[in-house]
Amino acid sequence: MSGGFAVLLDDVEDLAQDLARFALADAPASCSDRDASGSDGDDRPPRPRGADIVRVAPSTVAPPERPLTSTPPRVILLDDPGSCADAMRELIARGETCAVDFEGVALSRTGAVSLAQVAPPNGPVYLVDVACMGAAAFDEGRLGELLGAQHPLKLVFDCRGDADALHHQFGVRMRGVFDVQVAFCLKKDKDHGGKRGAYLMGLRKALKECPGLDDEARHELDRVKSAGASLFAPELGGSYDAWTKRPMHPDLIKYAAADVTYLHHMHRAWRVFVGEKKMAAVTERRMRERIESPEGLEQGTEAAKRRGSRREKFF
Repeated sequence: MSGGFAVLLDDVEDLAQDLARFALADAPASCSDRDASGSDGDDRPPRPRGADIVRVAPSTVAPPERPLTSTPPRVILLDDPGSCADAMRELIARGETCAVDFEGVALSRTGAVSLAQVAPPNGPVYLVDVACMGAAAFDEGRLGELLGAQHPLKLVFDCRGDADALHHQFGVRMRGVFDVQVAFCLKKDKDHGGKRGAYLMGLRKALKECPGLDDEARHELDRVKSAGASLFAPELGGSYDAWTKRPMHPDLIKYAAADVTYLHHMHRAWRVFVGEKKMAAVTERRMRERIESPEGLEQGTEAAKRRGSRREKFF
């Protein structure tokens, strides 16, 4: 198999079978086992890469928004630069808003980035295997080009740690970013008369209030997040190294895909709480402050408690 494979989020058994076939039949023994042409040993011609790829000028005008659906999107794993470049080229050309997230170990300038998730409205969800490709995912794979362009708009949830890791490890500076965490906190300010609490609220809390989900979908989403967290969260008996193991566990794939799938729903419902220019300014400031801080910022709940409670003032 050259490039990615698709799975349906609502079918774990088929997903596990696909992953097993990928690991035992189609995948090389390791990332380095691919030949220099980028093929998996078949007779197909190699994909173009790097300077051979024709650059497509990104659209400066977003296309009309499509209605969002509640149908789980396809998930496509991109584990070689050629496949990644093909997918990123299409996303840049289409110009639709993309939800973006990253997984890894202590995401920061010193942590490890293992996976990048990129999803246009209604999918597919692209899982970019940074653990396998390394810097090539951002260069030949053109992920850096997508992240660094003003268009299309990128939806993230808490841009700070991601921006720190991308800039210091891969030389990528994100632009054109809408931080959904900011919109969610401003929503909570309005809901509670400015008393949302001392700490910034994370994605797990935001997902619990994600608009457009019925009780059944919300229960399934919570199950997906709990199952995935149990594999990598040390306090739940997991290990962050789970993000580096290949093939990826089906529950981690579902977890990663859920993070970006619902950012679109949140963005459309909560963007009314902050103007476009204000969001651009506060997002740029949050990223710049983290990138330019002398030592970054220690991550995690315990680290936040040691720093003392601080209610971030966005404006």
